[in-house]
Formats: sequence, structure tokens, C-alpha cells
Amino acid sequence: MGQPVYEAKSSDKTQSGKVVGLRWWLALLFFLIGLIAYMDRSNIAIIAKPMMEDLNMNKVQFGMLASLFSLGYALSQIPAGLLAEKFGARKIVFYALVWWSIFTGLTALVKSHGLIGLVRFLFGVGEGPMYPGNAVFNTYWFPKQEKGRAASALLAGSYFGPVIAPIVTVTIYQSLGWKAVFYIFALIGLLVAFVWYAIGRNRPEEHSWISKEELSYIIENRTVQKKSKQTAPWGKFLKNGRFWALGLQYFVVLYIVTFFLVWLPTYLLEARQFSLSSMGFAASLPWLCIFITVMTGGALSDSLLKKGKSKMFARGALAIGGLVVFSISMYLAAYATTPWMNVLWLTLALGSLGFPVVTSWAAAVDLGNEYSGSVSGWMNLWGNIGAFLSPILCGWLAETIGWEGALLVSILPIIVAIILWFGVRPDRSLT
Repeated sequence: MGQPVYEAKSSDKTQSGKVVGLRWWLALLFFLIGLIAYMDRSNIAIIAKPMMEDLNMNKVQFGMLASLFSLGYALSQIPAGLLAEKFGARKIVFYALVWWSIFTGLTALVKSHGLIGLVRFLFGVGEGPMYPGNAVFNTYWFPKQEKGRAASALLAGSYFGPVIAPIVTVTIYQSLGWKAVFYIFALIGLLVAFVWYAIGRNRPEEHSWISKEELSYIIENRTVQKKSKQTAPWGKFLKNGRFWALGLQYFVVLYIVTFFLVWLPTYLLEARQFSLSSMGFAASLPWLCIFITVMTGGALSDSLLKKGKSKMFARGALAIGGLVVFSISMYLAAYATTPWMNVLWLTLALGSLGFPVVTSWAAAVDLGNEYSGSVSGWMNLWGNIGAFLSPILCGWLAETIGWEGALLVSILPIIVAIILWFGVRPDRSLT
């Protein structure tokens, strides 16, 4: 990788973004891990129709697979947050990546509905620790003025995964069949796991590649200074309304994101009569848009902070604005008269959710500080309870009231999320 390159002297401690080095290379590796994670998660939606036909599943049964994944993912969040705080991001992310890659491959081996449901549940358990590990990594590797941009970089891979997953998955499926999709992604995940373990470290103080300038810049400007590891004060957290507001608003956000992840390809094929090849391109556009907003949202939030705005404004106003745009766009998507106009509005709708996604994770670090693993685990627990309910409920809505009604119903919980953001107030930590 070579020695990092710096654009400023080590004395430029307060100029956010001037000292560029190893932390951003590791963030790039986290980007790749997130990319693999969401490709592993989303590829099952791309091949839903042939998989349902081969395994004799209806929409509700297939939606249950995604729900079982989310249930396993949700249940692992708080334990994963505690483990990430205790053992650090290096080990927790390595073991998670190995675990979920193995169960990605096993998805293609089992045929009974019960066994494949168990496999997807355990797949979710394995992938769950990734984001609490992500939050702990952000806490120790990035100074306070870079938290938003760091959250963007660390999260963006997850939202670029579904951009390329339709194209890659359809290509593999058409050449080798749907089972090969899972085998190939499993091998890639195992390879990257060992690369991460070889290069990643829990803290910059532990890395032999980091320069003295970058190490000094990080340590002097990060929000956590304690070296001792203490247990998060859960009793205090659970009595704090802001702790609950952060989790519940993320419940809504991931409920909607999971609707797109699981059902968008099927919706485009059934409701808008796209061909399989054109669906792959159309389904990637909303994910490209949310990738862009996740990548830019953190920088925009940090820029607002630099201009003297409060964290409530820099995080909250950006999140609320995205939620409002989603509501308008989803309404227009439901009543679009042409397939590609529908895709345009769906692209804007999902893209707008990038702002509440990235600001939620930045707020989790703001609120949690050295307990960011626990706070982010709590937030992601609620998010994945929403993700658990989404495939089943949305599949049922599509079966009973049609796809147009399912799109319109998704607007209602967004209004609740907007209200909840006024209760998050990330200007001061929970401790």
C-alpha cells in the first residue's frame, strides 16, 4: 500500500480533511466489505422468480426468507455491539464476514423450505456484527470533524452493492444458473475476510503503517480519549427518550429500504412488465441514487457543522428533508403512467433515504461516543425489526391490495419517522 500521502503539516490539526492517510485506505476496505455484504443480501431478490419456481414458493413464503435473515440480523445487533466494543472491529468484522460467506454458499445447497429458512436466519446472524464494528471503527479511527464523512465512506459500499448486484447476478444466473450466484459470492467474501484481518487494526495506535502525523491528528481530535474498556450504561440509555427515538426512526428507514431490496425486481417484472435483462438495469438505478446520497450526505452534514450549525440541524434537518422527498416521490411513483417514469420516481424516492441513513449512523456515533457499538447496535436492532416485518407485510400487501397500494402505504410510517427525528437531538451524547 506504501506510505500515506499528506496534504498538510501535522500542525494543521483542526483543518478537517487536510491530513489524508491510512484511515481512509481502511475506510475503502470497509467500503468493499459493505459492497460484498449487500450483494450477498440482495442477490436473492434478483433471482427471486427462478428460485421461487425451482423451490415451489409463493411471494409470502419467499418474503419469509428475507424476514428470517432480518430477524437473525436484528437479534445479533446488541451482542455484536458489546463484542465490538470489547474486542474491536478487526476480529468482529473478520469472523462475521467468514460466517455470512459460508451461509451464503449454503443457501444454494438446501432445498426444503425449513432448512433454507434456517440458513437465511443464520446468514443474518453472521452479517449482523458488521455495522456495530463499523461504528466502533469510526469512533477510534476518525476525528470528530470527520464523523459524517467517515460514516458515508463506511456505509456507501452497502448501497453500491445493489447497484451492480442486478447486473452481476443476472450475468452469473444466465451463464451458470441461480445456485452459482451464491457459490461465487461466498468465495469472494472469504477472500476479502482474510485481507481485512491482515490489514485492519482496532485502533490507529496499533497499526505499524500509520505515520506519526496522522496518528497525532486522529488522537488529538477524536471524541473518545479513554483507553479502558467499560460496559455501556444500558440502564441509563433505556431511560432516555432520545435513545428510543433514534432506534424507532431507523425502524422505519430500514423497513422501506428492505422493501426496495427484496421486492423491487419482482415489482418491476410484474407490475411494470420489464424483461429480465432490462429489469437488471432499472433495478440498479434507485440503488445508484442512494449510493450517491450516502456518499455525499456525510460530507454535507460535516460541512453544516463546520459552518456553525448545530448537530440537530446538520444531522436532523438533512434526515427530515430526505424523508419528505421520499414521501412525495413515492406518491408520484405509484401513479406514474409509464414504466420508466415510475423508475425515475422510485430512484428519487430511494435516493432520498440516503440522507436519513447516513445521518442516523453519524448520530449513533455522536450519541454513543465510546459506546457507539452499543448505541449503533440498538439502532440497528430496531432497523432490522423493521426489515424483518417488511418482506412479509409488503408481500402480503402486494397480494391483497396490489403493488400500487403497497407503494402508497409505505408513505405512512415515514411521517412517524419525521416526528421521531425531533426527539433524537444528537447535539450531546447520552453519557
